[in-house]
Amino acid sequence: MFTEDVTEAIYRIDRMLTQLKLAGVLQRIGGFIFGRCTQCPPGEGYGSLTLEDVLDEHIRPFGIPAWQGTMIGHIERQFTVPLGIEVEIDAVAGSIRLLESAVV
Repeated sequence: MFTEDVTEAIYRIDRMLTQLKLAGVLQRIGGFIFGRCTQCPPGEGYGSLTLEDVLDEHIRPFGIPAWQGTMIGHIERQFTVPLGIEVEIDAVAGSIRLLESAVV
């Protein structure tokens, strides 16, 4: 699974991931990549969570390969990710390898 966002408050990303967890979606994924979160600063209040805190809380318990900050998102130079094909991700190296053609 991959996702990204732009100008989103961290508490809202927390809420979105909570909804995916409650719906059973996160329990079925084999890997997780969070691209760039452009203009997504933590809240200004005391104890506000960072994006890293939220992703750690929601994704780490599943023990799947995961990382954030890849070139996916609303950014100038981006990697286009085809949907619906098999990929292999290496969270240590931060790489995505397409296992089949993205063009029919």
